[in-house]
Parts: sequence; C-alpha cells; structure tokens
Amino acid sequence: MVAPKSHTDDWAPGPFSSKPQRSQLQIFSSVLQTSLLFLLMGLRASGKDSAPTVVSGILGGSVTLPLNISVDTEIENVIWIGPKNALAFARPKENVTIMVKSYLGRLDITKWSYSLCISNLTLNDAGSYKAQINQRNFEVTTDEEFTLFVYAPFIEKLSVHVIEGDHRTLLEGSSLESIISTLAEPRVSVREG
Repeated sequence: MVAPKSHTDDWAPGPFSSKPQRSQLQIFSSVLQTSLLFLLMGLRASGKDSAPTVVSGILGGSVTLPLNISVDTEIENVIWIGPKNALAFARPKENVTIMVKSYLGRLDITKWSYSLCISNLTLNDAGSYKAQINQRNFEVTTDEEFTLFVYAPFIEKLSVHVIEGDHRTLLEGSSLESIISTLAEPRVSVREG
C-alpha cells in the first residue's frame, strides 16, 4: 500500500508559510538583474561593447585596418571615418571617393574586403578610425572600430654636422632632442690675438 504524501508548510502560499516572504522589492530586483544581464549579453554579442582593434604602424610605412567581410556579403556601401572626419566612401563596382586631400595617393580600400590601407604614414594619421558597413537589404549599420598608433623608427645613433662660419662641429646622440639640447648649451669661444 502506498503511503499518503505528506506536505510541509513550505509549499503553502502567503500567511500559512513558515518561510519569510520575499518583498516586492526583492522580486523586482531579481527580475531587473536578470533583464540587465540579458541586455548586456545582447550588446556584447552585437559588438557594440567590444574594444577597438589596435593597429600599429611605423612613420613612413604602411598599415591595413582589416575588415572581415566575406566575399558573398552584399555590400551597399562602406564609409571610413578617420581621427578628424570622414575619409572615404566605397561602393561595389565604383571608384572609391577620398574626401580628405592629405590622404590622396596614400589611401586605398581593398575591393573585396573593404579594408583600409594607408601608406606613407605620418604622425597625424594616429588616432581612432571607424568603418560603417551597410549591407543590402539589411537595416542595421555595422560599425568596426580601430585605434592606430604610429611610431617613429628606433634610431641607435644620430650624427649632425653643425657649420658656423669656418667652424665645423660633429654632434652625436641617441635622439634629435639630445642633439638640440647640446646645441642649446652655452658655449665659450676663445680667440687668439
């Protein structure tokens, strides 16, 4: 024979329960935390919360800010925005429009991936870049962000010949700053006669 089920007062609702009831604030807090967790997970998955891709280049060199766009993606247009303003506008099967004169001849956008290539890097090229990718039949613009650092190449030893009238001086140092500081030092000139 099966024994009858016994129920404890844990299952009883409201005032019949011996457990302390959770306040509405505690229940609301749990719901809010869960909702916030799902919201943050959604933002991270959409890339809105992701950190910019860091790219480094050497002064006078070239760099590519890569976009991972598959060949079968139907692109409507891609807009590249640089440290100060919009740089370029690209559409499939059309010429790229460069919008900043200082980038003419130094900027290129690859045909299939729409990656941005900058050559003859200057210190002014350093900063934040953003690609705004618009796909056909897709209402959302995808943003890809980059941070470009431009470094001067390492110089082990620098030599400068200073000519003052008939006097020539060879200055050597590890940087231009050290040579300039040497030039700024007071000199004593001794003349005979």
